[in-house]
Amino acid sequence: MTNNIPYDEIISIQRKANIVDIIRDYVPLVQKGKNYFGICPFHDDHNPSMSVSTDKQIYKCFVCGNSGNVFNFVMEYEKISFMQAVKIVAEKTGIDIDIKTDNKTYIDNTYHRLYDIYDIAYKFYQNNLNTTYGKAAKKYLTDRQIDDSIIKEFNIGLSPNDSELYNILNKKGFTDNEIIESAICYKSSNNMYDIYKNRIMFPLYNLQGQVIGFSGRVYDKASENKYINTKETKIFKKGELLYNYHNAKALARKEKSIIIVEGFMDVIRLWSIGIKNVVATMGTAVTKFQANLINKMAPNIILMFDGDEAGNKATQSYLENFGNNMDNIKIVRLEDNLDPDEYILQKGKDKMLYHLSHPINVYDYKLNSLKENIDFSNGKDISNYINLMIPEIEKVDDDIVRDIEITKLSNLTNVDKEIIKSKIKTNTNKEIKYKEKRNVKSNKYEKASKYILYRMIHDTNMILYYFDNLSYLPDELDRKLANEIVLYYKKFNSFNINDFVIYLEAKKDLINLIINIDDLNYTKEELEDSIDNYFNVIKESLYNNQINKLTNQLKNETNEIKRKEIAQQIVEIKMKESK
Repeated sequence: MTNNIPYDEIISIQRKANIVDIIRDYVPLVQKGKNYFGICPFHDDHNPSMSVSTDKQIYKCFVCGNSGNVFNFVMEYEKISFMQAVKIVAEKTGIDIDIKTDNKTYIDNTYHRLYDIYDIAYKFYQNNLNTTYGKAAKKYLTDRQIDDSIIKEFNIGLSPNDSELYNILNKKGFTDNEIIESAICYKSSNNMYDIYKNRIMFPLYNLQGQVIGFSGRVYDKASENKYINTKETKIFKKGELLYNYHNAKALARKEKSIIIVEGFMDVIRLWSIGIKNVVATMGTAVTKFQANLINKMAPNIILMFDGDEAGNKATQSYLENFGNNMDNIKIVRLEDNLDPDEYILQKGKDKMLYHLSHPINVYDYKLNSLKENIDFSNGKDISNYINLMIPEIEKVDDDIVRDIEITKLSNLTNVDKEIIKSKIKTNTNKEIKYKEKRNVKSNKYEKASKYILYRMIHDTNMILYYFDNLSYLPDELDRKLANEIVLYYKKFNSFNINDFVIYLEAKKDLINLIINIDDLNYTKEELEDSIDNYFNVIKESLYNNQINKLTNQLKNETNEIKRKEIAQQIVEIKMKESK
C-alpha cells in the first residue's frame, strides 16, 4: 500500500463515493433490478455487458471479465496510476485531499511537436478573423447566421492569402519536415507554402479536445473545392474521431441520448439552436471505432444523416453494421434532400425540434424505406415486401410491440394479420446478453480451490484454518490470492472484500479472480460440506504432482542407487496419501 495516503483514508473515500455516479461520468448506465448496466469500455462491446453493483460497490463485465472497484475503473479508463485515480474519485466526491502524484497529463504526448504546430496554427487563424482583413469573412459568417458566440464556441478562424503561418512556425524552430508532416504547409520548387489560403478555418479536435486538423472553407469566390480538409497525419485519423465529442459527451450522458449527423456544420447549426448533445462523423461511413464511441456516450442514439439518398444509405449501413441493439436507436429523415444545417436555415428551428422530438424506430424506418420500390398492386411484390419485413418483426422481443408492428404491416399490405403471424418464428431462444466466461472443463482440483477461496472470503475462521492445515493450492493465481488473504487477515485481524480489493490496488488478475469467486453460487448444502474434504482433494493434487515429478526423474535417472532412492520416495508419498 502506498505511503502517500493512509489505507483507511482511501477506504473512507471509497465508501463516500457512489460508484454508479462516478462510472456514469464515463459510460451511460441503465438500471435493471438492483444493478446498473452499460457498455463495457474495456473491450469491443455492443450489448451492455458491464454490471455495476451499488451494494458491493464493484463493477464487472460478464464478457471480458474486467472488474474492480471505483478506483480500478477510473485507473483503467484514464490509463493512470492508482493514486491518480484515488485523487480523481476524491475530487468527484467533493473530498479535499492532498495526494502527491506525478500530475502527468492523461494525453499521449508522443507527437507533442505536431500538437504544438496545430496549437500555434489555430490561435493564429483565430486572431486573423478579428483583424481588418477578417471583415469580409466575418460578414460571410454573419450572413450564414453564425454569430460571435458561435465563432467563439467553435474557435472559428481565418487563413490569410500568403504563407505567414509557415514563417511563424519556422521562426519558432520547427523544421520544414515537421511542418510538412503536419499537413499545414507543402513544399514546391524549394519554397514552402501554406496549404490553406483565404479560407474560413474550422478546427477539428481529437477525443481529448486537442486541435489535430482543420477544415478550410472558401467564402469570397466560387471554387471546385468548397472545403479543404487536413489529410491524415500521425495524430489525425478521420475514422477515429467524432466532431464535437469532447463537448458533447457530458451533455449526452445528462440527456441520455446522442444525435449523430454527418458534417461539422450540422453540429454547429444544431448547437446554435440549443441542441448540444450532437456529434458528426465528418461525412465518412461510420467506422467500428466511431460506433464503439457512440455506444458508450448515451443509452439512446438518434441517427440524423443527410436527407438525400447518400444519407439514407449511410443510415442503412449503420444499422446493418452496428445496430446490434435496435431498441436504443431512433432515426430522423429530413425531407427535400436537405442536411440538418440547410434544414434549419430553410425551414426553421421549430420544424427541426419537431423532428428530433418525433424520431421513428428502426422497424418503421425499414417499413418506409423498403416500400419505396414496391408495386402494391402486384401480389408478388407485396409477398416479397412482407418476406423482407418478417426478419425485422422477429427481432422484436416485446409481444405487444410485435403485435403492433404486425398490424402496421397488415394495414399497409392489406394482408390478413393471421397469415403474417403464421410466417413469423416464435423467438423462444432469446439471446442471453450477459454471459460470463467460465472454464467449462474445470477439474475437481480447480473446483476445490475455488470452493476453499470462497469459504475464506466469507468466513474469517477459514483463513487461518487454511494457513495451518493446507497453505497450498495447485493453481498459481489461486495460491497467490490465498496468500494475500492470509497476509491481509494477519495484518488487520479482519477481512472485508471491498477493503481487500482496495488493498490489492492495481493487481488486476487477483481483483478479477476474487470478484469472480465472490459471485459463485453455492447451495446451502454445499456450504455445509466439511472443508477438510476439499483440503483432501487439494492434498491429492499435491501428492500427484510430487509423484509425477519423481516419476519423470526416475525415467531419466541412470544411476541405480539414485533410482532406488527415488522409487522409495514415491512409495512413501503413496503410503502417506493412503492414510
